[in-house]
Formats: sequence, structure tokens, C-alpha cells
Amino acid sequence: MIFGAWIPGLLIYKDELAAWAKRDDINLNVTVDKGDADWKGREGFVPTVCREVAPSSENAVTVICGPPIMIRFTLPVFFELGFSKENIITSLEMRMKCGIGKCGRCNVGEKYVCKDGPVFSLAELDKLTKEY
Repeated sequence: MIFGAWIPGLLIYKDELAAWAKRDDINLNVTVDKGDADWKGREGFVPTVCREVAPSSENAVTVICGPPIMIRFTLPVFFELGFSKENIITSLEMRMKCGIGKCGRCNVGEKYVCKDGPVFSLAELDKLTKEY
């Protein structure tokens, strides 16, 4: 798992991160773009850390969520690592407006992000219009 934030103060799920770090079945990599004076962890952008950690695509699925710019730069890394579009899952929640399918502003082709998603594989997104 690669978990990133812009700065240490914006890291969320700190209790969960501490618990996951103790588990033998999770390889947790927490990173921040820019550490502060108290930060003792890793510094680096998520795409760079993904490349360094190089998770195996064998029998694996990757889930990418976060700001669209981070997703945009992280997706190519997972292609380089051999992940298929069916095994790359991402979110389009930034497109949602009303959240209940009434306003129609989150539609991508025939899909409504709020009702049909917001989580989609890249293979699913390839079947839609390229407006996302």
C-alpha cells in the first residue's frame, strides 16, 4: 500500500496507518510530498514512490484515489508495472454534484458517476466517452 499526502498535517487515517504498519501481510509505504521539521518518514510524490516500490501486477489489483492530478501521473506507472486496465480501479468522485442522479452534471456518456460509480476500472472508462 502506498499512502500519500501533500504534507504530514494532511495525512488522514493515522490510527489505521499505525495498525497497518504493524501487520505482516501489508507492505505500507507512507509518503508526503514535503515533510516538515518533525517528519521522519518518506518524502516523495506518489508516482515516484510507486516506481521505487514497484508492486507486482501478478494476481493484483490497484486502487488509485486522490486528486485528479495525482491519479493522472500515477496511472502510467501502473501501466509500466504491467497492470491491465481491468485491474486498475480509480474514482471519478470529483465529477459528482448532487450525488443522487438528479442533476445530470456527473454523467459520462450514459453513466452517472454518482449512481453507477464513482469507482470504475480503466477498462470500464475506456468504453465511455473521453470527457472524464
